[in-house]
Amino acid sequence: MLKKKNRITSSVTFKEIFTKGNVKENECFKIIFKKNDLDYPRYGIIVSAKNSKSAVQRNALKRRIRNILRSSLLVFSRGFDVVIITKKGCLNINFSKLKESLDELLLKLFE
Repeated sequence: MLKKKNRITSSVTFKEIFTKGNVKENECFKIIFKKNDLDYPRYGIIVSAKNSKSAVQRNALKRRIRNILRSSLLVFSRGFDVVIITKKGCLNINFSKLKESLDELLLKLFE
């Protein structure tokens, strides 16, 4: 679980990121990000029911992504609000490829 300060919980914040944010994507993820006035990043994760009808699979994917983010919080310490949206092919990928794909996008973001 991510710490509360590292989570985006407000629907107003999500809407603001969607309207004013920049987009980067690869074969597995689409991230929308916006600079915030904080010294730490905040993340929101969206796994659509279009990816899988099973809530168990969607929640498992969210847990995997949170685990990756938790390990990368030390590296990416600048203040951004980041919404991570998964794509359909993301569900059947093993953990190491998933981590590699997400880290690649986050590195582009924090350069």
